Amino acid sequence: MTRTPAAIMSLSVAALLFEGYDINVYGAVVPYLLRRADWQLTPQFAGLIGSAAVVGMLVGSLVAGPLTDLVGRRRVYLTTVVCFSAGSALSAVASSPEFLLVSRVVVGLGLGGFIPVSLAMVLEYSPAARRTFATAMASAGIGVGGGLAALATIWVAPVAGYQGLFWLGVAPLVLIVPVALLRVPESVILLVSLGRVDDARAQIRRYRLPVELPAEPAAPAVATADTADTADTATAARPLASLFAPGQARATVVFWVTNILSLLLIFGALTWLPVLMIKAGYGITNALVFLAVFQAGALTASILGSLVADRREPRTVVLAGFGCAVVGLAGLAAHPPTALVYPLVMLMGAGANGAQNLLLAYIATFYPPHSRGSGLGLAVALGRLGGIAGPVVGGLLLAGGATAEQNFLVFAAAPLLALAALAFGPRIRA
Repeated sequence: MTRTPAAIMSLSVAALLFEGYDINVYGAVVPYLLRRADWQLTPQFAGLIGSAAVVGMLVGSLVAGPLTDLVGRRRVYLTTVVCFSAGSALSAVASSPEFLLVSRVVVGLGLGGFIPVSLAMVLEYSPAARRTFATAMASAGIGVGGGLAALATIWVAPVAGYQGLFWLGVAPLVLIVPVALLRVPESVILLVSLGRVDDARAQIRRYRLPVELPAEPAAPAVATADTADTADTATAARPLASLFAPGQARATVVFWVTNILSLLLIFGALTWLPVLMIKAGYGITNALVFLAVFQAGALTASILGSLVADRREPRTVVLAGFGCAVVGLAGLAAHPPTALVYPLVMLMGAGANGAQNLLLAYIATFYPPHSRGSGLGLAVALGRLGGIAGPVVGGLLLAGGATAEQNFLVFAAAPLLALAALAFGPRIRA
């Protein structure tokens, strides 16, 4: 295999782009919601709504991750895209803060389930020497979608209101699902690991996949980048138990802790960055531009970091990303001159979303195919605990009168602790 099939990569990136849009759009519309007189929305309840999507993502990841290893990637892919698109439509017609909260849970259910299945598919059809790059590029779609959410808020909200931003999130139902029904195959590697070799051959013929089946799959004792494409049927039947097999237990715990801290930073920043920048003295338009710069930092880190990770060692690159987040947040807390704010926000994005994209690629590369969906799904799901806490922490700090600079310092603790946790992570040869 010399390339990732174009249909798989393009459809995964497109859906992840809309996923990033749906994740980020709420933070972009919070300033509008707080000004809506008939809702009388408080910062605390706005933070609770931001956390509602993350609660849905936690449940979605817990359910969808193991399901991808048991019933296949294709069904879960299609179901989750439909789910987060429907939730966006419900958000657009929400008539009260409580209605919006429920609709964001529905969005989260689809978003949380889609990440592990899409990344597992991309990795499994990527050349071994380009796995981190391909997975990080797919994940970078989330950051691009986030940047589009900020820009759409500037261009669309004045014309169609914030409801128009939610309606844009329904586009995957029309643009992606029909094409995916025709072009997304079941995972050949998963079928082989489950002993369904005839089904795997049928998938290769039907979709003309550039995949060669191994003559006789062997089971690896420990999952590494070199042994990630084979597994025995007995272990494949227990994907959750295999996460704590010899050589994997410590890595699994490290991945869980690091994801919790990483997503606390990301969802806290995405929900409150525009509000914090306005509080620091910038107008709403400039604050939304900062959100786009944040995502530009994430995209840059994903591209450059993945290229380095494929040649050296992915853990080192993720550690560097979290270091960028600490520097960016600490710099913003120092109330720097305006000329330095943009590069600091970009560093913050590189160490938040950028580091998270590389972390997901690192996790996906570590686990073997029969437990890859479970490994990714549970790491992302438990990480949502931090994602739930992030918006709530920011809302409580603002309600308590904390300054923007104090908020930045509190959030800087998350990547600092993630650096300490990831020091115990497994090394994977490039």
